Amino acid sequence: MNHQRKTNKSASDGGRNKSTGVVSQNLDELKYIQNRYLELMQSLLTGTLYRDASLMPFGSEVFDQKLRERGLDWPSQALTMIGVKRLANLRALTESVILDNVPGDLIETGVWRGGACILMRAILHAHNINDRNVWVADSFMGLPPANEKQYPEDAGSDFHTFEELAVSLEEVQDNFKIYGLLDEQTKFLKGWFKDTLPSAKIGQLALMRLDGDMYESTMDALTALYPKLSPNGYVIIDDYHVVPECRVAVKDYCRAHGVEPEIEEIDGVGVYWRKPATVESGPEKTRRLKVEASPAAQVSSLYQSVVKLSQSTLTRLSKAIAERDNRIVELNRSLAEKELRVSGLNKGLAERDCKIVELNQLIAERDSQVVEFNRSLAEKELQITGLNQGIAERDRRIVELMESTSWRVSFPIRVVKNILKIPWRYFTKSSENK
Repeated sequence: MNHQRKTNKSASDGGRNKSTGVVSQNLDELKYIQNRYLELMQSLLTGTLYRDASLMPFGSEVFDQKLRERGLDWPSQALTMIGVKRLANLRALTESVILDNVPGDLIETGVWRGGACILMRAILHAHNINDRNVWVADSFMGLPPANEKQYPEDAGSDFHTFEELAVSLEEVQDNFKIYGLLDEQTKFLKGWFKDTLPSAKIGQLALMRLDGDMYESTMDALTALYPKLSPNGYVIIDDYHVVPECRVAVKDYCRAHGVEPEIEEIDGVGVYWRKPATVESGPEKTRRLKVEASPAAQVSSLYQSVVKLSQSTLTRLSKAIAERDNRIVELNRSLAEKELRVSGLNKGLAERDCKIVELNQLIAERDSQVVEFNRSLAEKELQITGLNQGIAERDRRIVELMESTSWRVSFPIRVVKNILKIPWRYFTKSSENK
């Protein structure tokens, strides 16, 4: 009898161990597929998977891995410009509040194409979280002009002039839809932060990511949302180190409200800190969210999501390849046009060189003529000089002659001689006329 009980007990223990092993295996598989799904999502959202080129004038229209790592370029197709490191930080902090059971929703203020919010929603989906919302807050019209009278720190801001920052609500919603994440857990707040955030129906927040760039936008978000942030919740400031007005707003708010954050660096651009926990509300490290679905069911659901995401990835890659091919065709066409222009310019240069040769020949001939003319002119000048010397010599001799004694003594004789040379008939005719 005792042996039978031991046998039954052994069988029962073996069954439990086998069941535990299956659950453990399912959990490992769940973690693996969660990670693969989110890694694929991150590489798609940042454009690193398909080497998304940068927008001009803030990039060279090529993909630069180093710039994309820190979010220092503006992607042409990717849905976020915060870069690989800040997006990875967002994932880590979002999974941290899930693991630590920090109550509240997630929000980003200033979403551009929606990539960071899409990742937060994907993380909730990957971890089977259905009791948190992702709030997507933006004007969906770009940034506002600076209110210099109320916020002099924003004086000279030109963010409102960049049309690339104005992405419509419909476009952002379509981006969520592409990844199958547009549902009731995604909430949109359209308008300026000063108008939408104070009245938003947000109870608690576990994480708030601020990407408003300006002093006013950062201050409005902190004022409306920080009081709703749960203890142990996270604050992420995107442009802390690259937009001075943003950093000043954070410091002013913290000083005015007695907040002493332990600021952590992300990538030299963004920072974050964790709101201190109170003694009463501090979560236990071993506490976990209740999982309603079994690991196997979650694996199956996520597997379907990965399949859809992979199909979307292939579509995006095909589109990127087609766009690249079209760009290559356009570049080749442009290159052919430039080669034609270069050929035309070379032909023009050759014609110009021929004309220059002809002109040089004409100039050489003219120079020869000038040399000959100058030689002839020099000879004539020598002749003139000789003639002038002869005339001068003649004049001198005449003067000497006229001044001589013999010339003066012979003057009467020369007069009589000249008279005698007059014909006699001249005098006869003169007498007859009288």
